Amino acid sequence: MNNKQTNLALAGSTKSINAILDLPGSKSIANRVLPLAAMAQGVSTIHNVPDVGEDVQLMLAALDKLGIKCEKIRQDANGCSSYKIHGCGGKLPVESAELFLGNSGTSIRFLTALLAVLDGSYILTGIQRMKERPIKDLVDALRQLGCQIKCLENEGYPPLQTSPFLDNGVAEISLSGKISSQYLTGLLMALPQLKREITVKIYDELISKPYVEITLALLKMFGAKVAENAENCFTIYPSEVLQAIEYTVEPDASSASYFLAMGAMNGATRINNLDEMSLQGDKNFAKVLAQMGAIVEYHQGYILVRHKELNAITVNMEDMPDVAMTIAVLALFAQGTTTINGISSWKVKETDRLLAIYTELRKVGASVSYTDDSITITPPTEILPNIAIDTYNDHRMAMCFSLLAVGGIPVVINNYECVGKTFANYFDVFNSVLS
Repeated sequence: MNNKQTNLALAGSTKSINAILDLPGSKSIANRVLPLAAMAQGVSTIHNVPDVGEDVQLMLAALDKLGIKCEKIRQDANGCSSYKIHGCGGKLPVESAELFLGNSGTSIRFLTALLAVLDGSYILTGIQRMKERPIKDLVDALRQLGCQIKCLENEGYPPLQTSPFLDNGVAEISLSGKISSQYLTGLLMALPQLKREITVKIYDELISKPYVEITLALLKMFGAKVAENAENCFTIYPSEVLQAIEYTVEPDASSASYFLAMGAMNGATRINNLDEMSLQGDKNFAKVLAQMGAIVEYHQGYILVRHKELNAITVNMEDMPDVAMTIAVLALFAQGTTTINGISSWKVKETDRLLAIYTELRKVGASVSYTDDSITITPPTEILPNIAIDTYNDHRMAMCFSLLAVGGIPVVINNYECVGKTFANYFDVFNSVLS
């Protein structure tokens, strides 16, 4: 993406929506599957890879720089692609590289853990905001294993340098899970390379646990032996090298939240290939819409949401922090005062989402207050039209505030191209739903 910011005016719409959508694959799943396939023995074929998104592009570029052949074999109508990933069988072809990972938290956290347990010397860096996002808890856990990691600017933050791994043979390491579950995911994805039994114990609390469950399911698909033997205590068992698979990435349930919310506001939306059996915890977003009063149906192979008058709720979104932002904007169209709890992780995302959501909701007239872990929103009598919404280079800010237009409120989305982080053609799909 270029650095020139462009703004997008969205007209208010009162059209009744009737949408059936095949959305791009999940970034969260893709950025787990791709490095696992890279380390596997053999050639994996991965379908519905959302390479329209910057985060996945950065992961693919990093793997390429590490000597992994990522061969695009097909492009689909929804903008995603199929790839053949030529696995290295646990031995990366390139043993010295500098990786630029933009503002992709999944990429830097997963690759830091992986590269730290391998032979080789690597530097991992990103944009300025990345250098402000903490990684100390992951680094501390890796150092317990004997990993040689140096923080090149500020201790506990990127950029980082890893050196060849010196396994000290410990049987258990401890990790904080309070800031991000991605630290645990990074460890779980990396530890099969040790080919010995090792346990990771969360010593406080584990937020966003459904994302860890995605990781466990994918590891097992590749042949890793892993189990949660006690609450928040995970053991990796010795196994042979990971084995190549063929796999189709599920639609992104976080991205689906905006379109499901559109159906709840006015009309009906059906999201194909997403249901109660899906890996992603954000599949449960529709259940929050049901709590607000929307008509929600889970079927085999799709989720359907239909409009009904929405009411305010008090809800804990610790397991679904990304889609909690969607609820925050939807609260503008609900009767009463909505309180969202469990969102402390917002502060260390692509921007300080707690402050950003607070600021932009107040611009449109809402009464808003927040704590370190919650936000409370009372809609105004009339939502102010034609307000320019700042997005803070955060893709989810742009997407969730687009819902104002669905509620009949014209709005300007500043720097709308920041959606390129995960869903570059979001506004094309958005406009097609409203046209």
